[in-house]
Amino acid sequence: MHNLLRCRRGSAAFATVAALVPLIGVVALGAEAGSWYVTKQHAQNAADAAAISGGLRLRCSVIAQTDVTQPCTDTNSVDYRAKQFAAQNAFCNAGDISYPGSQCVATLPTGTSQTVQINSLTSWNGVNGNFVQAIVSQQQPVYLAAVLGMSIVNIGATAIARVDLQPKPPCILALEGSASFQGSATISSPNCGIASNSTASNAFDFTGNGGLNINAPSFSVGGCSQTGGNQCDNVTTYAASVPNPLSGLDSAMSSLTTANFSGPCGSTDAKGKFTPILTAYTPTTPCYNTGSPSGVLNGTYFFNGSVTISGNTTISGTANLILFGGATLSISGNPSIQLTASTNPQVPSALSSVQSLMNDLLIYDPETTKNLQPVAVTGDSNSYFNGIVYVPNSPVTYTGNSSVTAPSPGCFEVIAYAVAFSGNTNLDATKCIQDGTGIKQPPQPVRLVQ
Repeated sequence: MHNLLRCRRGSAAFATVAALVPLIGVVALGAEAGSWYVTKQHAQNAADAAAISGGLRLRCSVIAQTDVTQPCTDTNSVDYRAKQFAAQNAFCNAGDISYPGSQCVATLPTGTSQTVQINSLTSWNGVNGNFVQAIVSQQQPVYLAAVLGMSIVNIGATAIARVDLQPKPPCILALEGSASFQGSATISSPNCGIASNSTASNAFDFTGNGGLNINAPSFSVGGCSQTGGNQCDNVTTYAASVPNPLSGLDSAMSSLTTANFSGPCGSTDAKGKFTPILTAYTPTTPCYNTGSPSGVLNGTYFFNGSVTISGNTTISGTANLILFGGATLSISGNPSIQLTASTNPQVPSALSSVQSLMNDLLIYDPETTKNLQPVAVTGDSNSYFNGIVYVPNSPVTYTGNSSVTAPSPGCFEVIAYAVAFSGNTNLDATKCIQDGTGIKQPPQPVRLVQ
């Protein structure tokens, strides 16, 4: 008996069993915590899906309010769409399980409950905009974790989606360069905005602050720079790019040559002297112009060569001014220009496939001067441009100080490589929208910001 009591055989087994008890407890606690982590991931998926879906529905309704050509056909609310997609990821409020595709169950385990909360926000993290917030949570009892003094655990997730939406379609579009403002420019825009597709840090560039008054929604793919003031506060940066609605013109216009016409517009006298005569293009007068426009215009005018509008030139009427084949445009001084674009341009057969794109097109200038002198668009205090000015390969400087407004509804849009403003400008895209022409409301993305 004495020897049996002194025997140490089996002592290691007792020690191992004693050590396994807390070890098994820790492993079990880890397994329970692991299940919480899995639930957390599922909750985050539900919150992300809810925020994105709610954001898509919000975008639909805001676009419909500003662009009659894009009505919102979804009759359900932002709250409904967000909760629907939360339900498709198995998270619902109590008794709210009837959404299409719902993965929620009618009865949760004892002590378990879920909540789904959707909020539409006009600002987040100090940034104004359109946001949808989804807060998803699940409360459930604990088991082994009760030894730590816990009785329940709340597992939650939050997602916020931002709708990068232009509240109004742009009527000024800088295709590659910046949209810049200097001096005492005043931009008044009742129903359209300003956009820049530049990715540079100064995609919107405000030089000086005295007198600048930009009353138009402003968006840029890149950033915004300013010299004093707080103009950049009203610019939405790092937004989606705006599609060029007239890009289809470029290829057809670049292939247009004098061979597509009967010859220059004008007459030759008995001595062989040629005199240019400004003539609108028609099937019976299929010529191109070599001079500069003046007087009252009516129709579509094609120009080849140097086109200069300067001094006290007076131009009015309804017309399309189309440059081709290396032609250049120069507007200087204080001419009086009151032009409205034609909605039924007459064109050579080489342009028949893109004729519809030329409705409301007032000026087309394809010249390439990206790093040279920009094309100036100016006039006296009585001037206005009522149509689309399209200069895809060159910057445009608009220095007008018009005190008059174009006929209403108007269609004044500028689409150019880059756009700079230094005078007073009244913008109006009402007629462009009604005619289905010009810059469209882009399908802006909905993205998670949290």
